[in-house]
Amino acid sequence: MQKRLTQMFNATNEMARLMTDALTFRAGWNQVKDTVPRGDGHPVLVLPGFLTDDSYTATLRGAIKQQGYAVHAWDGGMNTGFDDRAAKHLREQLHKIYEESGGQKVTLVGHSLGGIFARELAREFPDLVRGVVTLGTPAGMVGKPGSSSPALEHLYGLFNPKSEHENLDLQVRGATPPPVPTTGIYSKLDGIVWWESCLNPAGKQTENIEVRSGHLGMIANLPAVVALMDRLAQKEGDWRPFDGAKYGAEKYPAVPANDDLPQNPEWTAKNAKSKPLFGGPR
Repeated sequence: MQKRLTQMFNATNEMARLMTDALTFRAGWNQVKDTVPRGDGHPVLVLPGFLTDDSYTATLRGAIKQQGYAVHAWDGGMNTGFDDRAAKHLREQLHKIYEESGGQKVTLVGHSLGGIFARELAREFPDLVRGVVTLGTPAGMVGKPGSSSPALEHLYGLFNPKSEHENLDLQVRGATPPPVPTTGIYSKLDGIVWWESCLNPAGKQTENIEVRSGHLGMIANLPAVVALMDRLAQKEGDWRPFDGAKYGAEKYPAVPANDDLPQNPEWTAKNAKSKPLFGGPR
């Protein structure tokens, strides 16, 4: 009951938190951007969440570009969920960016449902992906009732009445981090998805970063964006866990200890019960 009441309270504050973060982001970012390492120019693909499009991530992409990265929008219109059209588009988009960059690996950044797409793309095409950063993405409970608000689950069902999610063993697959450096940024104030469902299992190249933010405004939440930029700036092949103390430890609450994180089901393509989501190799 307490969990449900907390979620209801967080949900009622989503729009207020979104407006606060959106209105204060630009001034706040201009004050702190020089404290974050500059980028090396590698490509970054930003994927929007459910029922949003590239306009929703425009400010975030502008900040990423400002830091020196070759940032790309997903160019797929409104994200209404997973289907064959989205799968084909994202597969082609990833390969196109990789080839046009001269073979530079792409960092995938995804908000909410966009983060699930990012993780699955990285799983199927790890040779093209440098790393994954998700914001408010319930990857640990993909396709499982209760990973997000009932209203959101109902809405997703309306847009995806015959969703492939029902048949693609996504619960086990989604809970297994992709084979590239993976960061999950989450908030206990999230009023859309349960924060526990956003946690990565412990691993050599996986981590979780907590911020104080709503779900909708996480892409404009200053600590979340600073953490994202820090992750983008890491040298390829030299991944290290996030050190929030560099930017003010009070902005990044302590995350659960390894023993309290979800277990890694260690899904592999060899034990898959279904075809790859994006047409990648088994």
